[in-house]
Amino acid sequence: MKSKAGRNILVFNCGSSSLKYRLIRMPQEDELVCGEAQRVGIKTQGKSSICHSVRGVERTIQVDLPDHAVALRRIMELLKEDCRKDKRLSIDVFAHRYVHGGNVFSRTVQVTPKVREQLSCTLDLAPLHNPVIYGLIELCAAEFPRIKQYAVFDTSFHSTIPKEFSSYAIPAKLAARYDLHKVGFHGISHNYVMQEAARFLKRDCRDLKMISCHLGTGGSSVCAIDGGKSVNNSMGFTPLEGLMMNTRSGDLDLGVIFYIMALENFSGQQAEEMLIKRSGILGVYDSSSDLRDVVKSIGVQPRAKIVFDMYVRGIRKYVGYYSLILQKADVLIFTDSMGAGMPLVRSKVCESMDIFGIKLDTAKNSSYKEGIMEISAAGSQAHVLVVPTNEEIMIARQAHKESERDHCR
Repeated sequence: MKSKAGRNILVFNCGSSSLKYRLIRMPQEDELVCGEAQRVGIKTQGKSSICHSVRGVERTIQVDLPDHAVALRRIMELLKEDCRKDKRLSIDVFAHRYVHGGNVFSRTVQVTPKVREQLSCTLDLAPLHNPVIYGLIELCAAEFPRIKQYAVFDTSFHSTIPKEFSSYAIPAKLAARYDLHKVGFHGISHNYVMQEAARFLKRDCRDLKMISCHLGTGGSSVCAIDGGKSVNNSMGFTPLEGLMMNTRSGDLDLGVIFYIMALENFSGQQAEEMLIKRSGILGVYDSSSDLRDVVKSIGVQPRAKIVFDMYVRGIRKYVGYYSLILQKADVLIFTDSMGAGMPLVRSKVCESMDIFGIKLDTAKNSSYKEGIMEISAAGSQAHVLVVPTNEEIMIARQAHKESERDHCR
């Protein structure tokens, strides 16, 4: 059968406190509409809003966004309005970034009723993300039943992590029974910036050792990449492990949890809820879960500097650790909202990293505006790059590839 000339794929990239979306014409990769619902369902000092752009014409709509379902409906209203003005902006396919597909899904799939049933069994694997994404898939199925949906999984890129890094020091029988091992996350983003960094440097991914820092307003992770393959990721079996995040604790002495559970008479579910939704930046800073609010308050709010230092310390720990694993990296990448948007974070992470061959050019770092840019100093052994991520393009590519396969069956 012949393939359709093209499809408009609406990509949803759901973060814990955001909902990014892109309407992309495939296979041309022509971005028609893009936007992001920001500060969704969280306590921050700023107001929630939707930044919406149609072929480069931008506008910002301030609107109450108590949850992701409301955000999706508001986004669809905007897109419906756009389509009335230009029929070329119609939607043919939905594609969702799905954080954790468990042991059932290892590649992109069309979301059929059976797949939805299987996905419903994965909600506990990423409690902050999977239930929200699954809810959006259910909402799309109910309100837009004629539009096909595809799920693209964030864990696929990390399937190459060696067993010595992916295994946990727990009884082997339990680990085998429940397939408990490091899964790793943000694979779509780490894969994209890896490819873009190699293209920028005019090198082959297979010849480079990279450390990718995906630092978002919600989730963050650091990835060690050797020869184009993920060899370690700071997140684990769930997205809770690793860096301190907006509401997630990240790495923590488990004894602290057992101690709190005993003193507060917490159930396992209550302890998990505390670690996922009430810890991290919000837990320590209290008045906001957004690092940007923290930075604005340094010198004014006593806790602000402590929180910022804790955040940076975690990133530095993983950059140092992965530098040892890789025996020094050729490339250090900063990406996503905090990584690309906050020069202070990049500066503090790279401070006194000469031992790992990492030197930052202060002027270049502070002057960064957009696009891919090298910000390493003269004499730096590693290329320090700011590479804006584009998970949506990667998701659209994979969804289009799978939809083409479905169309030809």
